[in-house]
Amino acid sequence: MNSSIQHIAVITSGGDAPGMNAAIRAVARTASYH
Repeated sequence: MNSSIQHIAVITSGGDAPGMNAAIRAVARTASYH
């Protein structure tokens, strides 16, 4: 089976959360790398 993930979702609380920008950036960079 050869399939690839086309979409990802990152669910956040919507409020101010220290470090959330870095976490979302890490997810996006990791996803684009793989």
